[in-house]
Amino acid sequence: MNLDLANILKVIGPAASIIFAAWIFMGFLQVRHDSAIDRYRELIEKYRTSELSDSRRANMKDQIFRYKRRCDLMGYANIIVLTSAILLIITLIAGGLSLAFPDDNVFKYVSLSLALIGLFLVIVATAIVTREGMITNRQIYNELLDIPDLAEGVGQEAGDIRDPHRRSNPT
Repeated sequence: MNLDLANILKVIGPAASIIFAAWIFMGFLQVRHDSAIDRYRELIEKYRTSELSDSRRANMKDQIFRYKRRCDLMGYANIIVLTSAILLIITLIAGGLSLAFPDDNVFKYVSLSLALIGLFLVIVATAIVTREGMITNRQIYNELLDIPDLAEGVGQEAGDIRDPHRRSNPT
């Protein structure tokens, strides 16, 4: 067996940037997740301890449920990206073994398969983050609904978000 370590490191080194990108993405997701959890806990505490108008209480309840959903989505995205990063690390290991043992094709197929699955999981996590972002946009918009001047400013009628008789004219 002729092991060319310099060649292995030259080939694997640049591919490691994919793993670093996955870890950076995971860090980004974790910051968003932690922020959403902190806000979720704050809202629950306010809901428990504050004297609120009926419409504010209903809107805050809607916000709490939305934050709960966001936290769930971000938790799933974190697990998926972590799994992706692990698969991409195993891809590099299998790729290195493929170079070390060029006559054994199993490492090539394992490396290719894991790389494709790992990259696909990054796409899945990104789709989940996109969905979470849509929830965030709704929360920002609906936050104005218990303040008449602000609700009217965005073409809405102030009040309970779940009131079926509330006029809704988004601008």
